Amino acid sequence: MEKIPVRTAGGGYEVHVGRDILASVLPSLLRRLAPRRVAVVSHPEIMELHGERLRGILREAVPGEEATAFFLFPAGEEEKNLGTLERGYRALLKADITREDVLLAFGGGVVGDLAGFLAATYLRGIRYLQVPTTLMAMVDSSIGGKVGVDMPEGKNLVGAFHQPAAVLADVALLATLPGRELRSGLAEVAKYGFLYEEAILAEMEGWREGIPGEDYDFSSLVAACAAHKARVVSADERDLSGERALLNYGHTFGHALEAATSYRALRHGEAVALGMIMASRLAELAGMARVNLMERHLQVLSPLLGEARLPRDLAADHVLAHMQRDKKKGEALRFVLLEEWQVPVLVDSPPRGLVERAVEEVLGETAPA
Repeated sequence: MEKIPVRTAGGGYEVHVGRDILASVLPSLLRRLAPRRVAVVSHPEIMELHGERLRGILREAVPGEEATAFFLFPAGEEEKNLGTLERGYRALLKADITREDVLLAFGGGVVGDLAGFLAATYLRGIRYLQVPTTLMAMVDSSIGGKVGVDMPEGKNLVGAFHQPAAVLADVALLATLPGRELRSGLAEVAKYGFLYEEAILAEMEGWREGIPGEDYDFSSLVAACAAHKARVVSADERDLSGERALLNYGHTFGHALEAATSYRALRHGEAVALGMIMASRLAELAGMARVNLMERHLQVLSPLLGEARLPRDLAADHVLAHMQRDKKKGEALRFVLLEEWQVPVLVDSPPRGLVERAVEEVLGETAPA
């Protein structure tokens, strides 16, 4: 098992990464936090797969008839909203969760984002643990304390910075992850390769059909990505210096694609993969790229998009309209672009015509047959 430190003004903690570590690490974390009760936030589908095991661990770690409460909500990005959040508050109140207790986020990015915002705002803030069950959450969203919910106008427009007490990434949980979800998470893995580490890209290029074999141990890959995320978060917790903004590579395009397709056609990682391809083409069109970016992006990311189904009539101007709505108040429209491999830069408000052309070309390149 690897322990990766995250050091921020909002709190220091560790990311625990390994295989089959849930039963050993979670009880030790809970003993240290010493809650009276634990409130688990998750999806019904995840609890069907892993709930019996989790309940057993919690019964031993926090004894008592009513020591564990559950708030379960349906899966899907469209459920990450204020209505679900309110139901979560009421569930915590009904369970008599206090500021001495602990919330446990047990799921993917949607669960982690919403559970973290619940913890940040319920009783003005309670402690929480991130126990991600998807590759996407293990390498990215569970680390760094960015929590929140979506609005119809865009993603994560209501939220907070609230650091977890710890992150526990047990890669054995990935064994039940559907193939499409695994590929979605691998898009975020590729992001770290494009931004920071050539070895990640080289490994992914060696996989047949874009994914590793069934016996592959994700521990080292998750730990490498988590270490990059932890380093950036430690240096720029609240996204003020610009370093943390680099982690949004592909996300300006990706968030707009998700919103333009009503959060139903694409997994988050698929949208980010398309967004990174668009960003690579924009860098080429803007004359910034010192290498052929788009060709390699397509090589690494196209195998991850096999189940993505974009509407045939999705237009570039519709995507750009959502991009403008997703922009935070007072901010320029900001893109992370590459000059070459592992050399990212922030670019504010590039010419609209180039952005639109990048979207059009990639939509044409990746349109369903």
